[in-house]
Amino acid sequence: MAKVMIVGNGGREHALGWSIAQDPEVEEVLYAKGNPGTAAEEKSRNVVVDAKPLDGTKKVNFEKLADIVEKESIEMIVVGPEQPLLDGITDFFHDRGYTHIFGPTARASQIEADKFLSEQLMASLGIPRAASYLCPNPGSARKWIPKVDSEGVVLKPRGPTGGKGVLVCGTKEEALAKLDSHAEKYGHELLVVERLFGQEFSVFGIADGKSFLPIETAVQDHKPLYDNDQGPNTGGMGAYCPVPIADADIVRRAADTMMTPIIRKLAEIETPYTGFLYAGMIMTVEGPKVLEYNCRLGDPETQALVMMLKSGLYQPIKLALEGRLHEALFPLKEGAACCVVMASDGYGERENFATGFPISGLKETAAWHVKVFHAGTAIDDKDEVVTASGRVLGVTSYSEQGLAEALEQAYASVQFIDAATMGANNRNVFHYRTDIGAKGLK
Repeated sequence: MAKVMIVGNGGREHALGWSIAQDPEVEEVLYAKGNPGTAAEEKSRNVVVDAKPLDGTKKVNFEKLADIVEKESIEMIVVGPEQPLLDGITDFFHDRGYTHIFGPTARASQIEADKFLSEQLMASLGIPRAASYLCPNPGSARKWIPKVDSEGVVLKPRGPTGGKGVLVCGTKEEALAKLDSHAEKYGHELLVVERLFGQEFSVFGIADGKSFLPIETAVQDHKPLYDNDQGPNTGGMGAYCPVPIADADIVRRAADTMMTPIIRKLAEIETPYTGFLYAGMIMTVEGPKVLEYNCRLGDPETQALVMMLKSGLYQPIKLALEGRLHEALFPLKEGAACCVVMASDGYGERENFATGFPISGLKETAAWHVKVFHAGTAIDDKDEVVTASGRVLGVTSYSEQGLAEALEQAYASVQFIDAATMGANNRNVFHYRTDIGAKGLK
C-alpha cells in the first residue's frame, strides 16, 4: 500500500488527490497544505507541523516537507501548482536522492514561465501558433503592435502571471493605450501576438522525460468573469469535457504534432521533462493552433477531467516515474463532466473583496450526484467552513447521459449552496457564471 503526497491547497490539488485516492493500491493521500475539503476526504489528511498546516508550495518549507516525506515513507509526490516547480522543488528532492516526485525541474518548467522560450521552441519545430514578436520592453512592443496582421492584438508577459496576465485587445489602438499599464503590472518583457479567432480548448497529458501520453478528451475552460465571455479574465470560472469541436482524433493529432515534439526537443537539449503538460489551444479556420504551454494541469479543468477517468491518475503517474509510460493508459468513461466555480462576490472586479462567510448547503449536496472540490475555503474559530479566497468551490458533476444532464446536476447544487449561504449570511456571498458548457450544447 502506498502513501502519496499532494503539494498545493486549491481545487486542482483536491481533485488530483481525490482521483489518486480511488486506486486500491493507495493507502493514504497527504496534502501540504490542503484545505477543509481535502481534510474531509476518506484516506486523506492535511500535513501539520508545529500545530500549523505545512504549505509545501513555499520554498522555505521544502526542508520540512522532505522530513515529512521521509518520516511517512511517502512513495510519490505530486506537485499541483506551477510556482513550487519554478522554485525548484523537483530539483531539491532529486538532489536528496528522491526521484519519485512528479513535476518538471525548474529548468523544464520554463516552458510555461518563459513565453520567449516556448515561442522559440515552437518556431524551431514548426508548431502551428499565432504570429508573435518578442519584445524586450514596451518601446519595442509599441513599434510591433501596428504591424500585427490581425484585427486585434494580444499582449503576453514573458514571465508567470498565475493565468491572469494575458491581455486580449479588440484593436491595435486599445493595445497601444493599455500597453504601459499592463507592462507595469506584469513585466516589461512581453510578446506581441496576432489575435486568433475561434473556440479555445485545452489538451492534457503526462510525460516521462522521453515520451508523452495524452488524456484523450479536450477540456474547455471559461476565463472571463461574466456570461457570454464578457469582463476581465480570471483564473477560470468553470470547465467541461469533452469538447465537440475537438474530438479524440484531434487530441491525438495535437499530442503527436504539438506536444510530443516539445518533450523530445527538451530531451535533446538536456532538459528532460517529467510531469503534467498542458497545451492551451484554439480551433481556427486553419485548424488547431497552440496558444501556450503550461507545466501543470489546469484549474478548474482538472476538476472536470478527473470525473471522466475510469481508473484515476495514480497508475499512469507511477508508470511515468518508473520510465514505463508506454505501458500506461487513460481509459475514459462515456458521457460528460463539468465544473462550475463559485467565487467570492467581487472576485475579478476589485482587489479587496470580503471573505470569511460561513458556507451552507455542503452537507446536503454531498449526497447528490455532484462532487464539490474546495479551492478557497478555511475553518473559522466556530469550526465552520468559510470563504477564504477568490475562487471558493468547484461544483463538479459527471453524467453518462451527457453534458446537459451533468450541467443540470451541477447547477442545481450551485443554486442550492448559493441560496443557503446567502440566507445564512443575509447578503450575496458568491458570484458564478450561468453559462458554463453552453458552447458544448450548441
